[in-house]
Amino acid sequence: MNLKTQVLELVAAGETDALDELVAAEPSAIRFLVGCSYRVDALEREVACRAIGRAGRHHPLVVQQVVRRLVWAMNDESGTNALTAPEVVKAVADETPELLLPLVPDLTRLAADDGLHARLAEILKILAAKYPGSVGRGIEDSLNRMIDRVATRRKAHEIGN
Repeated sequence: MNLKTQVLELVAAGETDALDELVAAEPSAIRFLVGCSYRVDALEREVACRAIGRAGRHHPLVVQQVVRRLVWAMNDESGTNALTAPEVVKAVADETPELLLPLVPDLTRLAADDGLHARLAEILKILAAKYPGSVGRGIEDSLNRMIDRVATRRKAHEIGN
């Protein structure tokens, strides 16, 4: 059985431990997990996202590169469908949050987008809680400024309509 088929079957079966073992041995399995993160089935998406987050323990640079690509995909300029990207990023925040620290400025900027705000703000709050020192305070300050900007923009839009 080829690697793609193995990943697809393990995701469909919800075999998280087996996925973790497979990914540890085969870093190229991560790309198939990314594909599974776009699945319609919410449970399969969740299994794939969690597996990507856990893959950061074995292959941190690969997972960090995946997140960088997802961050780019969330930009309007990318023209990409990144609907499930925040789910993957949240799983990484839950499992290997240190991989997201270099991406905090980009995540904070993207959190100003109305469509991404709630999910990315949740991720930023997770990071702030996991790194309570100056990093966490910086994240909280940036998040508060961004929330104020979003609220001001919404009020201006409501007044204009």
